Amino acid sequence: MPKIVIYITAGFLFFGILPLPYGYYTLLRLIACGVFAWAAHISYEKNEATLPWIFVVLALIFNPIIKVYLPKEAWAIINFCSGLFLIFISKKIQERY
Repeated sequence: MPKIVIYITAGFLFFGILPLPYGYYTLLRLIACGVFAWAAHISYEKNEATLPWIFVVLALIFNPIIKVYLPKEAWAIINFCSGLFLIFISKKIQERY
């Protein structure tokens, strides 16, 4: 996964803290779910112990099909922490190629 995709996704997550239209959060769910699922796949192939499971949980939280309904304040914390986690772990989830 190119580093730029990780940083763009983190930016989307940080920007999601602001009060924005509902359509933005739907787009955020699509992007975040896809990136977290891809990161889970990459970290699984690298034989990481816990990273794939963390990414799977994040992908399930952000999935756009079966939505998780939480208060706006909880989503702000989840978005911020997920963005930070993505930035801090970006070197570990770089593609093996």
